[in-house]
Amino acid sequence: MKKLLIPAILLLGALTAMGQEKNEDVNGKFKEAKIREFVYRLEITDEQKPAFVDVYDRYDAEIKASVGKPERPNKRPETPEEAAEVVKKRIAHQQKLQEVRLKYIDEFAKVLDAKQLLHLYSTENEIQHKVMERKGGGQHGGRGNFGGRGENAGGHRGHGNFGGNNRK
Repeated sequence: MKKLLIPAILLLGALTAMGQEKNEDVNGKFKEAKIREFVYRLEITDEQKPAFVDVYDRYDAEIKASVGKPERPNKRPETPEEAAEVVKKRIAHQQKLQEVRLKYIDEFAKVLDAKQLLHLYSTENEIQHKVMERKGGGQHGGRGNFGGRGENAGGHRGHGNFGGNNRK
């Protein structure tokens, strides 16, 4: 029995490592695509790009470390109290995200011009909206956080062109 257990554990470890490498590769490609979209949509110059990527990498890492993905309930809330708890968690998650965004505004302002800075977070929201659409609606069925058509941080309805050719 022990002779079978050790190779099975080693195989499981190897498969897990391969899965993590594949996931990291996909995440890296996704991040590259997001940066390309930012460069395109915000018209970031070749001179601005290295500094933008540096700030964005730090910003993205902090978002992932401190905010992460919103917690999804195991089941649909059935009582007003359960629904209120879900909404409170969503708002707390959004609040953490906004805190990180506020922290990085001055960093992005050192790299981007006024027009680019004004459109940075709305572009980010539009990219995220497109990603959720392509995932089949994602967490909220492709609608805003509370069931309606979502608006981005700038108060504009998101109609990004993640991967497209239409410039705004």
